[in-house]
Amino acid sequence: MKHVPKPTTDDDLIKQFLDNGGKVSKGKTKPMPDELGLSNNVWGNKLTREEKAAKKAK
Repeated sequence: MKHVPKPTTDDDLIKQFLDNGGKVSKGKTKPMPDELGLSNNVWGNKLTREEKAAKKAK
């Protein structure tokens, strides 16, 4: 599969945006919910208070 750059990504437009006071920043993300486990037997099971406290203490 070829990766062809889109014609809408124009270096001149990006340069104008940055010259006019625009800035590029990295956004913040939320932490993953505790219910998302790595194995099928954990998936969807909420953590107990003790498990949440142990995870938060790390």
